[in-house]
Amino acid sequence: MTIGELAAISNLKPSAIRFYEKTGLLPPPARKNGRRVYSSEAANRLTLIGFAKDTGFSLPEIKLLLHGFPSTTTAGERWRKLATSKIDQLESSIAKARAMETMLRSIMKCRCVTMEQCARGLAACLNTPTARRARRLSS
Repeated sequence: MTIGELAAISNLKPSAIRFYEKTGLLPPPARKNGRRVYSSEAANRLTLIGFAKDTGFSLPEIKLLLHGFPSTTTAGERWRKLATSKIDQLESSIAKARAMETMLRSIMKCRCVTMEQCARGLAACLNTPTARRARRLSS
């Protein structure tokens, strides 16, 4: 199939397909009369890449998934290893988001008249152990 056909069935632009080739995520296709000719395996690979991107994996992580394991490592083992790490990252992000939400809900109760008054109140509040912990989580 041509790059245009592959782009259409994978819902990508041809430039994205060329980029994936350039970065090593997609193997270079065969050529016929100087034009790229793709097999159905290219569409399968793009499905994997798309799924990995949709679940939050970066391009370097996707490259690791595809090429960073011994050839004897099963697909399931690869996904488990990378998904475990990604879940840890997500849990950390969720904790940070919850801490930010708590701080935002708290500041919505602000009754200060001036920003200077607010700054003094925040300085006093932010020196508590709870506030310091929340700041660490949100940074």
